[in-house]
Amino acid sequence: MSRRHHLLHVIPYALLAQLLLVCDQLSKFWAVGHLTYAFAGLPPDASWGRRVQVFLWKIDPPVGDPIAVLHNFWHYRYVQNPGAAWGLLAGSGSAFRTPFFLVVSLFAMGFILTYFQRSEVQQRLLRVGLALVFGGAIGNFCDRLRLGYVIDFIDWHWFNRATWPTFNVADAGITVGVALLLIDMFTAPPPVAPQTAVLD
Repeated sequence: MSRRHHLLHVIPYALLAQLLLVCDQLSKFWAVGHLTYAFAGLPPDASWGRRVQVFLWKIDPPVGDPIAVLHNFWHYRYVQNPGAAWGLLAGSGSAFRTPFFLVVSLFAMGFILTYFQRSEVQQRLLRVGLALVFGGAIGNFCDRLRLGYVIDFIDWHWFNRATWPTFNVADAGITVGVALLLIDMFTAPPPVAPQTAVLD
């Protein structure tokens, strides 16, 4: 396969990963603007660039009230998650936690890229899943790199009886991507053994 032909098959998945990254960061920008007081000190006519600067580097903004989407089921609630999913290692010291997660994320993204490179063009479901996991991983990696924690804000719960861990768009993309990888694992046809010529 020529380099140009190879790029044509890679570009759609790269765009999917970039789209997820952009949606993740824009949604977190919205969460910071509507669920915290990070922009409270800015003048009402503050430029977009000034707000982005605060979003990128405001380490610990005062948290505002949650916003109800569906009462008793779905709220937008700003949470700083210094750990992994479900708050794993959230209580460990930042001197260990932040470098650990950054290194793990880099290794994971390198593994995803290698796995994608070794996949076949016809494995579309697998490649979509890898692109979603990669885009979500970059989104959360950007948070950890600049802030030391991940911004979560989507809170799903069943009244006060059951609560799903607060998550973000990157987490949602990773979850869907992993689900697609599992579907591909159990539905992909087995590899065909090469045929050997039989000489009489």
